[in-house]
Amino acid sequence: MEPEVTVHECNPSQIVNLKNFVFAFLGFAAIIALTIITGKKILLLLLLAPVIYAFWKWVEVTSTKLTLTDQRLIIRSGVFTKITNETELYRVRDTSIEEPFFYRLFGVGNVIIYSTDEAEGKLHFNAYNKPHWIKDQVRNNAEVCRQRKRWGTDNVLIHDLNQ
Repeated sequence: MEPEVTVHECNPSQIVNLKNFVFAFLGFAAIIALTIITGKKILLLLLLAPVIYAFWKWVEVTSTKLTLTDQRLIIRSGVFTKITNETELYRVRDTSIEEPFFYRLFGVGNVIIYSTDEAEGKLHFNAYNKPHWIKDQVRNNAEVCRQRKRWGTDNVLIHDLNQ
């Protein structure tokens, strides 16, 4: 068995957190306004809540990692509890891309991969940079993996017929 080569590693874009960051900012501003209106400086301690919330959302996205090798597609996510999902590339049947208008403004898109994997038949990768390039890499490496599998099977069948 030949060694596995990493083709690409990436994380989703933080653009998926824009709504969370806006809410955190609005919460931050509301707490400051409330502190000014009431004159109670102790309320400034509440500023920790939106900051911690925004930081947690940032860490969640940063801890998600997509790794494409020449044999597998690996997605690892989670902060404290890590979940790793692997799909063999020869199982990939189709790919598609969704590019919502807002994502296109930032050059990101969603990559959707359909496979024959029983555990996860549809893989949805949200807000990745260069989605067309990722899709093409998955498609090309999946085809190479399928050709390798067929070559090995054909070899055995031809060999068995010649005996």
